[in-house]
Amino acid sequence: MIQQYQVSVDSLSDNFLANLQEHFPHAQLEIKVKTPKSFDGLSDTAFWDIISLLDWTNVDTAVMSKAINTLAAKPMRHIYEFQDILSKKLFALDTINHAKNSGENAWISKDSDFSVDEFLYARCCVVANGQSFYNKVLKNPELMPQDMAFEEILTLAHCAYQVKTNKNFRYLPTFNIETFANKKGWAA
Repeated sequence: MIQQYQVSVDSLSDNFLANLQEHFPHAQLEIKVKTPKSFDGLSDTAFWDIISLLDWTNVDTAVMSKAINTLAAKPMRHIYEFQDILSKKLFALDTINHAKNSGENAWISKDSDFSVDEFLYARCCVVANGQSFYNKVLKNPELMPQDMAFEEILTLAHCAYQVKTNKNFRYLPTFNIETFANKKGWAA
């Protein structure tokens, strides 16, 4: 026997779930999520708009406070989507050609003094400098910033989530951001 319910995610509660468990023990649920057409996800443009809020006149995490608060004010889904878009952009920069142009400890060979973390933070710096710079560096790896980093951008979605929920952000983004994850970008 199949029973169908159509409920808004906003109306889900512990009570509703307890009633389902009580009335249908051992049943299986099939969940289909329909988002209203009026509820758009975070666009690439909106992602870059948030990045443009980084305030380089401040120091430390204050650089990101306006961006964090803006993202926290958006629907919860946008925080996850921001992290996915960031991961995609960092993944795209994870190439041997970008690594060869990353500064003093740039990639030379497997045996060279190359820091996978420094290269990740250098890619973060590219994203943090905005859409125009990102697009230029993506197309032309020789423009990769030398010995520069902005590791903090990795925490932007985490901080926004914490501001919004007062909880820790536990999420694995769509793309792996670690150095060497982009197998095609590191193909010899």
